[in-house]
Amino acid sequence: MRGIVVGVNGSAESDEALDWAMGEAASASVPLTVVMVAAGAGKGADAAAHEVALAPVRAEAQGMLDAARARTGLDVEGSVVAAPGPAADALLELGADADMLVLGRRRRGRFGRAVLGSVSTTVVEHARVPVTVVRHGDPDGAPEDGTSTEGDTPRIVVGVDTSAPSVAALKHACEVAARTGASVDAIFAWQITTLAPLPGSWGWAPPIDDYEKFAAESLAEAVRAAGATLPPERLVRRVVHGQAAKQLVLAAQGAERLVVGARGLGGFDRLLLGSVSRQVLDFGPCPVTVVRG
Repeated sequence: MRGIVVGVNGSAESDEALDWAMGEAASASVPLTVVMVAAGAGKGADAAAHEVALAPVRAEAQGMLDAARARTGLDVEGSVVAAPGPAADALLELGADADMLVLGRRRRGRFGRAVLGSVSTTVVEHARVPVTVVRHGDPDGAPEDGTSTEGDTPRIVVGVDTSAPSVAALKHACEVAARTGASVDAIFAWQITTLAPLPGSWGWAPPIDDYEKFAAESLAEAVRAAGATLPPERLVRRVVHGQAAKQLVLAAQGAERLVVGARGLGGFDRLLLGSVSRQVLDFGPCPVTVVRG
């Protein structure tokens, strides 16, 4: 099922995810599939009973798609699927070969932290395609201080390190920017907590300037590996000193989206994404796209 696959459930956050997904489908000129899961409609149910359970869900999903078309003014090629649960399994199956899976998340807490629900967590952890999570209440990535960005060139912030997933994230960000006219802020964050030798180097702790130079060279290599062809004014390279997730969240204020790579660490579910990916999903001020390497 190619194109954009978005999960909906009738909530405000899923409506905002649907609107965002419609814009993404229109921009990429790909179809949109709206997926709604029918609680209690197991795959092993009798065929007739199964259809009875799915029919009203399908009609509700169609109503959501029609309402989103009216809200956005976009006439995107779209279809609806009513699927038996569990929800995460259905989304992973239907989005297995999609261009992107899109989900909503609810903003909670005094610090604006958005805690992913169990379905969103499972989908982001296990999807092999890019997954974008849209925050409820701030779907367009507007700055939290209310500052207007009208008239500014849309920005896509992408986190870069020395890993293959971050190169995939940078490539994805540049492809989106190429078709949308956005600029890309490629950010390599480095931090020294204890002085240690550079990887594969001399066995002694060099001057701090050498660490910054190493970070800049690593960022340049990632840009080459990603095959980025954006003009220099639309591909801004930034090497910053600080904790990676914090620097990315700060940079993403007012951005159109934030893109990160997922580094699978195995073993425990909470570690599958890697700490940076998980933190930007929790604290990011705009839609966050997670890309597998």
